[in-house]
Amino acid sequence: MSDTVTPSASPYRIGITGIGAVSAVGPDVPAFGEALKTPGRVFVPNNRFDLDFEVVVGLARPDWFAPSDHPELESPTGNLCLAAAGECVTQARRRGGAPPDGLIVGTSTGGQSCSEAVMFSLLDGTPPPEYDYKAQGCIAGPSRLLARQLEIVGPVHTVSTACTSSANAIALGAMWIRSGRCRRVLAGGGDALCHTTITSFHALELTGSKMCTPFAPDRPGLTLGEGAGFLMLERLDDVLADGRKPLAHFLGAGMSSDAHHMTAPPKDGNGAVLAMERALEAAGLTTEDVAHINAHGTGTRLNDDAEARAIHHLFGDRLPVTSCKGLIGHTLGGAGGLEAVATVLSLVEGRTFESLGTTSIDAECPIAVVPPGGTTLEGASVILSNSFAFGGNNCTLVFRGLGKNR
Repeated sequence: MSDTVTPSASPYRIGITGIGAVSAVGPDVPAFGEALKTPGRVFVPNNRFDLDFEVVVGLARPDWFAPSDHPELESPTGNLCLAAAGECVTQARRRGGAPPDGLIVGTSTGGQSCSEAVMFSLLDGTPPPEYDYKAQGCIAGPSRLLARQLEIVGPVHTVSTACTSSANAIALGAMWIRSGRCRRVLAGGGDALCHTTITSFHALELTGSKMCTPFAPDRPGLTLGEGAGFLMLERLDDVLADGRKPLAHFLGAGMSSDAHHMTAPPKDGNGAVLAMERALEAAGLTTEDVAHINAHGTGTRLNDDAEARAIHHLFGDRLPVTSCKGLIGHTLGGAGGLEAVATVLSLVEGRTFESLGTTSIDAECPIAVVPPGGTTLEGASVILSNSFAFGGNNCTLVFRGLGKNR
């Protein structure tokens, strides 16, 4: 994957013509959008996992996992992604668009829940459930399920770069369109939670027994959530030629690698700075063009400090910054997709969403967060959406509202 997605490399501009989201606060985009505007905790209680430690976990309700016609390909992550992807495709079709001719799914767990269920059965000495690793347990399982159920006959790809997976999927989707490989790409991703994921983050001492408060001085740690978010990326010229109107514009992306540590960013946030700089370069913009940043903002001390320093390095403290994770938790491979959906909703509604749960800022985080009630955006405002991951993988996406000239 190249470092930037540059508009000038191809004549194809990109519009976003559909969005889909499932998270711990609701089964679709309207529920997600309403929760973003409504302070409060609306998590489903942790009633699915038997854990021997106290932790806050955001779960999707069982009926929010979309059923399919292909049970032999199903997994919790796959069915969660199918719910969000199906909503995205449906919205794009209702707005006059055609089906996607390419699919990219980002996930960090894939069919791990299915493999885990088999492992627990074997450890208990009971017959394991019927299970096909190649179809259900592998990392590409959700991609296969979505391609089959949604009848996508173009190229299908899986991205697994931990918590940047769905952000990188969206960046790659833009590359496919600008290279002429596809005209409409369904891109995003998600993760359902399982014992392995929750206990692994607990072993790293990253989770807390209270809801996360990104950038706050007394933040208790990361809150895990499950969810999925997808965008329909489409050649803007095709959209306008059909007399349709996109929801927002996708301008570019920037990627980088910290080359520092497997689970911790460098204190100065240099990798995050590089991703944001490359994203702005790809979009043909400067720091002065940016109106808002949707931060990765996990609520952990190391990540928040490094990201805040990176933002301050480029923008000072003039920009209102927000994080969705105080509402939905950290959805791992789905984080970039869900935060991209939140960014599009901000541009459509002309308002930023407040950073829920964060009422004051740590002295080590030299930024300003969005105040209660949000702030007003102009029609053609530019928003950056940051995603950072274990392994030092960083991705920044750039979106713009329609403005007067679409």
